[in-house]
Amino acid sequence: EGTLSEDEVLQFCDIHSQALDGHIDLSGWKILPPGHPVDTFKKENRELEKVLDQLEQKYSEAQSLKDEEVIPWMLGLKALFNSLLDVEKHYLRKENLVFPYLEKYGITGPPKVMWGKHNEIRELLKGAVEVLNATGDISASEVPTVIDLVLKPASDAVKDMIGKEEQILLPMTTDRLTEAEWYEVYKQTLEIGFCLYD
Repeated sequence: EGTLSEDEVLQFCDIHSQALDGHIDLSGWKILPPGHPVDTFKKENRELEKVLDQLEQKYSEAQSLKDEEVIPWMLGLKALFNSLLDVEKHYLRKENLVFPYLEKYGITGPPKVMWGKHNEIRELLKGAVEVLNATGDISASEVPTVIDLVLKPASDAVKDMIGKEEQILLPMTTDRLTEAEWYEVYKQTLEIGFCLYD
């Protein structure tokens, strides 16, 4: 593991996600009870996907916007991005509750890379919210550029992370962590809180 640079691991993760996208048989997964941290991560991901679908819908409306419709349209987007910011709790639980156990088992590369990706996503989301807060300055003709350069990269990054979690991280943790360790994660989950799901 020590021979790969962080960039190589990031590339590998991206290739891995693409290769596995839609071609995964999870039938061998242990059935996890509701309330199990892995089940909670997955339920939160389903809620995040609902927000991401609504964002895609809003993006597709952008082509036909008139100038006077920009502000209401942006306000709708702002509400959706505010929901997406809730992903912070999801990432904090991975970073502070799950990654230390993986590191204990000698798995250091994936948590380090994923934490780096979390930080990239945090920056992208912050940038998107800043642009949406400047709603009065954008004309209808500028909206598609704002989507392509700022908004879509942020929402796509959240979407990609869901894939990486469910295809790489969660199966890895399910294999390694003991029931007692998962119970510790569960107890501390309540302190950090949930993302769009309770």
